[in-house]
Amino acid sequence: MKITSLIILTLLVLNANHFAQACCSAGTPLLGSLEMSSGTAGVLQFGLTYDYNSLQSVYEGSKWLDDQTRERLTQSALFEITYGITNKLSVTGLLSFVNQSRTITPLNQQQNEISTNGLGDAVLLLKYKLIELNIISQTELAIGLGGKFPTGKADIRDNGILLPADLQSGSGSYDLLLWAFYSKGFVPDLPINFIANLSYKINSSFDRFEGTNNAYKFGNELIISSGIGYRTDTILDFSLFFRFRNTSMDVFDNQDIPNTGGSWLYIIPGVNFKFTDFLTGRITSQLPIYRNLQGTQLTTSYTLSFSMFYSVSFINSF
Repeated sequence: MKITSLIILTLLVLNANHFAQACCSAGTPLLGSLEMSSGTAGVLQFGLTYDYNSLQSVYEGSKWLDDQTRERLTQSALFEITYGITNKLSVTGLLSFVNQSRTITPLNQQQNEISTNGLGDAVLLLKYKLIELNIISQTELAIGLGGKFPTGKADIRDNGILLPADLQSGSGSYDLLLWAFYSKGFVPDLPINFIANLSYKINSSFDRFEGTNNAYKFGNELIISSGIGYRTDTILDFSLFFRFRNTSMDVFDNQDIPNTGGSWLYIIPGVNFKFTDFLTGRITSQLPIYRNLQGTQLTTSYTLSFSMFYSVSFINSF
């Protein structure tokens, strides 16, 4: 069994060094989407997001490499629903669908393209307000605890060969989620809100290679976002956020997998559309301004996201 594990680890190393793993485990940006504030009693909030993630940049550590032989595209649809059980306690669920394609064009060789699609993983999160938002303090502080569930497939194959983890629709593991949200308003002195959000995913192991009895574990993931929203008297609001993301290296059979893990810093400009008191839209772009990756990896060049949010109240008070 040890020899089998050594063979699999060798294949992982060769595959990682040759193709450069992408920055996103299993594609779908689950943590980066958990940014709704906690709910209000009796209010049901819906969020639908389309995320377009173009991966054309190759980095070794923090150094950009002039490598135009590979690219990836990940398109995700995320449906988030939050319900306020009480004014302090709410529950959030997140479902996802992901479509991914990878194109490799070696010099003077035929182009190779692989695409996959399917249901992604799901999230269930319980949120609790430590500080409730009110007109005087204009402050909200909430924490959350939940889990990520492997509803997406993690064993997609091409011609009988198991595809890399970053081309799977799901991760295959049950993971623990920690979440926190903070907002502070300054009206009427300033028409801005300061918002900060933290998500941390602690991953468990799973049997990625059937019959080996050796566990594969994706690296734990931390995301910290902070920035400001600027209110206007028109239908448009504006926002500017920074997002820090860090993942530790993947592990197989207690050994680190090369070319996985790293740190990213993004700037995220956005425009919000206030259609009604209950219906809003949002367009954002995520642009990397710093990357320091473990080994050599294909990573995000830019993302575009389009979201719609709708809320409905079933009771006036609780």
